[in-house]
Amino acid sequence: MKQFEQLTDKLAKKDLNAKRFFCMLEECEYLSDFDITCVEELNSLGLDVTEKENGDLSLATKNRKWQEQRFCVVDIETNNLPLNEAKVIEIGAVTLKNGTILDEFSSLIFTDFLPDAIVNLTGITVDMLKDAPSEAETLEKFRLFLGTDIFVAHNVEFDYTFLSYALRRHNFAPFLNRKLCTIKLAKKTIKSAKYGLQTLREVLEINEGVHHRALSDARSAAKVFLEACKNLPRWVVTAEDLIEFTKTSKSFLEPKLPFMDIDD
Repeated sequence: MKQFEQLTDKLAKKDLNAKRFFCMLEECEYLSDFDITCVEELNSLGLDVTEKENGDLSLATKNRKWQEQRFCVVDIETNNLPLNEAKVIEIGAVTLKNGTILDEFSSLIFTDFLPDAIVNLTGITVDMLKDAPSEAETLEKFRLFLGTDIFVAHNVEFDYTFLSYALRRHNFAPFLNRKLCTIKLAKKTIKSAKYGLQTLREVLEINEGVHHRALSDARSAAKVFLEACKNLPRWVVTAEDLIEFTKTSKSFLEPKLPFMDIDD
């Protein structure tokens, strides 16, 4: 995955020749089992790129204002078993654009066994999952829902990596979407003693149902995202700037940092 992320980070900084890009893509171990040879295939796997008349590939998030970008805020619940036995048992997601919720996705996923600790944590039981769709079916539906949106989650590396691993387990190509972490974003824009989702729910007075259920946690993370976006520095103009901001050392606590309102 690291090779692919380094490649797309290059694409985020400047357009790259399409032929050269696809050659470099072949060298990414993350995608070695998949023959990706055209822009349409990249789009179908979540990477929002276009090919210009001069033969260069351009990443849409580099030029699109963040307010005009679609973000998909995701949360999952799992059976918490070792990776070779791990399964997703629930996916919840909320799509956002310009501060408005556009759509939601929610599905339980079939499994015939759950550890007691997961039942106690989530309230999800095997009986609730007995008629749920399979993991493979749900992942296919979720990929269509996600499209080329930026994948957002509270601790995004966990959700993104876990779902990508699940896709590979069913012989599907992994996600290629750009991603953004609301923990990192919140640490730079929201004053709080801690940055776990439950703490931020309390700090921001978010009341979105039961914690540790996928859709309610996705809704909560979406509200954290929207609150954080009220305190972005003025240099954050594009969607790619927003992703980059989460990786910088700049934060809410810097008194000279200029801020902008979400409606500016």
